[in-house]
Amino acid sequence: MTAVAERRWTRFITNNLGLKLLAIALSLLLFSLVHSDVDAQRSMFIDVVALLPPADAGRMLVSELPTQVKVTLRGSRSRLSDLSRDDFSPIQLDLREGTNGYYYFRPDEVDIAGGVHVVEIEPATVPLTWAPTGRKEVAVHARIEGKLEEHHRLRAAATARPSSVFVRGPKSVLDELSTVSTETVSLDRVGVGQHMRRVALAPLPKLVTYEGDAYVEVQLDVEPIVAERTLKRLEVAVLGASAAALRPDRISVTLRGPQEALGELDPEQVVPYIELGAATSSLTAHDIKLRGVPETLEVLRVTPSSVLARSAPSKGNP
Repeated sequence: MTAVAERRWTRFITNNLGLKLLAIALSLLLFSLVHSDVDAQRSMFIDVVALLPPADAGRMLVSELPTQVKVTLRGSRSRLSDLSRDDFSPIQLDLREGTNGYYYFRPDEVDIAGGVHVVEIEPATVPLTWAPTGRKEVAVHARIEGKLEEHHRLRAAATARPSSVFVRGPKSVLDELSTVSTETVSLDRVGVGQHMRRVALAPLPKLVTYEGDAYVEVQLDVEPIVAERTLKRLEVAVLGASAAALRPDRISVTLRGPQEALGELDPEQVVPYIELGAATSSLTAHDIKLRGVPETLEVLRVTPSSVLARSAPSKGNP
């Protein structure tokens, strides 16, 4: 090559060298983007729903099903970047035949188009285990906690209405289930009277469900604590005479009623008395009457129930 030719090639190469290098760099970048766009991959989580046999089919799935699967996609980078989870419908598992074995996920179950295809689904398979099911009636136990106010008590054990409910589930589990409990009912600040509480039933063992409403009513019957109290040596008053001789002149009274009312009763409030008619020098029997007994209390015994009385002569009479 002559010196002239070498100079021409040198000028050809070095002339606008910066622009030429920039053009080469842009070409390489464009080539990289085009080819990398074709080979892009992306993984997404897609929901899974199952079509199960009807409730009266006599069998139920007892193995776990995934709520999502991981799907790896391949396609255009720009197309993959535009995808979101909302673009995918849930994968439906048709398990209505209820047979043991495995369910195999297929790529065509993923609803996707536009140059994108499924590379992998994780997990690829799901084990299926079925069990015979049944229906059983079980008793309801009302669960209570807390403490009633002082001097109060439950008239009877708390009861649930209805007293039994039906449950469904695997027969092997139902065989061991005889009662279910309510959620806790508190006795705190529950006063005297009849009270109804609507409460939920407690959670059941795994795979067992309530048939119908999972609520019951719990009845609480609260009453005062009933006790007895004896007031001793109460002096007998005499009505109808200015003076009289009594034998005996003191008695005992036994009362029954709410414990609180008995505790607050002042013995001086209860007055035993007899009524004397015409004056008589002989001893006659007179029944004891009481005054001052609260209506909430019941008189059980008066001991003795009667006394002997004799009118004393008035002063100045012979």
